[in-house]
Amino acid sequence: MAKNPVEKRVDTLRDLWLENTQDPRVRILVWRIPANADRMLQAFFEMQQHPGDWTTPDLFLRFDVAFDTGFGYSRALRQSLAENYIDSKDSLREQGVTADWSVAQVVQHDSASGTMAMLASFAQYHKAQLAHLRYVAAVLAPHPVSSQSAWEAWLDAALRSSALASDDASVRLTLVDTMSDQRWQALAQRHGDRVRVVEAPIDMFDIARETVAQSGGTGPTVAYRQLLTDVITLVEKGSATQTSARAEKAMQIAQREQWPDQQVVLHMAVAGAFLKEKNFADAIKRYRDARACATQAEQSKHPMGADLIMQTWFGEAGVWLVAKEPERAAQAYRSAAEQAQRVPNPMFEIEGFRMAGYCYAQNGQQQQAREHGALALRAAKVISPAERPLTTMPLVLQGLLRVQDPARTAKLERSAADYQAAVAAAHLQAEQQAAKLGERPQASDLEKIENAMHASFESSFQRQRQEREHLIAGGDEFFRKVVALARELLNPLWNGLPEVKHPLDKDVPEWSEPPQFTKLPDSSGVIDGETAVNTSANITEPLNAAATA
Repeated sequence: MAKNPVEKRVDTLRDLWLENTQDPRVRILVWRIPANADRMLQAFFEMQQHPGDWTTPDLFLRFDVAFDTGFGYSRALRQSLAENYIDSKDSLREQGVTADWSVAQVVQHDSASGTMAMLASFAQYHKAQLAHLRYVAAVLAPHPVSSQSAWEAWLDAALRSSALASDDASVRLTLVDTMSDQRWQALAQRHGDRVRVVEAPIDMFDIARETVAQSGGTGPTVAYRQLLTDVITLVEKGSATQTSARAEKAMQIAQREQWPDQQVVLHMAVAGAFLKEKNFADAIKRYRDARACATQAEQSKHPMGADLIMQTWFGEAGVWLVAKEPERAAQAYRSAAEQAQRVPNPMFEIEGFRMAGYCYAQNGQQQQAREHGALALRAAKVISPAERPLTTMPLVLQGLLRVQDPARTAKLERSAADYQAAVAAAHLQAEQQAAKLGERPQASDLEKIENAMHASFESSFQRQRQEREHLIAGGDEFFRKVVALARELLNPLWNGLPEVKHPLDKDVPEWSEPPQFTKLPDSSGVIDGETAVNTSANITEPLNAAATA
């Protein structure tokens, strides 16, 4: 049976891995993939856990624990390996493997060298159990990463370790970057033939096109699906002219078959292609054509008709915003929010009114900005407290603060930035102190460094809170009412964006210093006291000259 496009790509990845790890000098293999192909690569790693002709003679271990400090990351990797190993013991026994390797068998040092020694021990034990096993390949994808430079320094240290330096090393490391973000190029240049960059041809657009072509069948649905796949690919890789021409062929089928929802999809895809080329007039025309088709879909009782109308308004608004027409953008975002009310979709209602307020603020229309911010908060108020942080409500609140007192709001934001800089400095100091301890640091010495780092975090955190509270206390009544409303509806500790949480994730009763809050006025009036905008802002007039600028 012929393999499908996904299976073919997995085979390609297998062959590339085997080809590039034959070189005994390679210790790190960097997969360089298209930005849209991460899921395909993850599927390859996952499939290595299951027998088949796609597998390699290597055991892939995936680690996504966060990188905080080098010594903390080393400790987290060891713990993650131990926990995952315990969880997989039953499946290993089913494969005839005696699963009694223990992390305790290795002298434990929280360093890159110590981690490599642990992986080497794991590899050697299982090579004795599994005759076919060649390497243990650790796929390292920490998230989040506190410092890219510290993370690279950890990798440099790993490459210097004795476990990876030996000619018969059984451990390989795997990293991933993209064609557009070649973050590991410098690492490869530093270490020459010990780091191999491999470009993987696994673009998901190509896979989608091949999948459709291979699906077979006849009739309008099959032909349309093939054309739509081409359109989506051309939006990413082709020109607006090419996209439009291909979409026209698909449109003929959609019109003949009376598929108004698919006509919406095609018009919006072409609009996106025109927007990429800054052809604002044609992009807006396409979004309006899409809206006419969406209206037809709604009239035909299509279940997604109302949603499609809303999407066309958001699309048009985005074009006006990029075209530097903030008032027209605000009017379109207002219409998007009103359509979201009809769907109903509170999250998009909030976003539509928020963006309308943002655009009015950009245009110097402060009162309109406040009014639309209030409308966004009204929409947010009816959402459950647990879901409010998942919306753009915090951005609405910050936007209102910025409209009311831009200088004070900028200071709130700068206070958070200063805090992050202090945290980064504490990280750097801890890394430097730990590096002086060598490849085999004593746990007690690392504990002292870590405790001092955490104390520095807490001190900076408390200083940031005091600074922000002082700034809030100095704001006018409306400014302080917005903060009061945020604490009432969103988070009792809210003090502006970016949000700064306790560095050690402690709850308030565990803080070294209890928070001191300024007295805030009652929040009434922020939402209910503003005059709502009652005029619907549907845009039907012809494009002005500015839209084609």
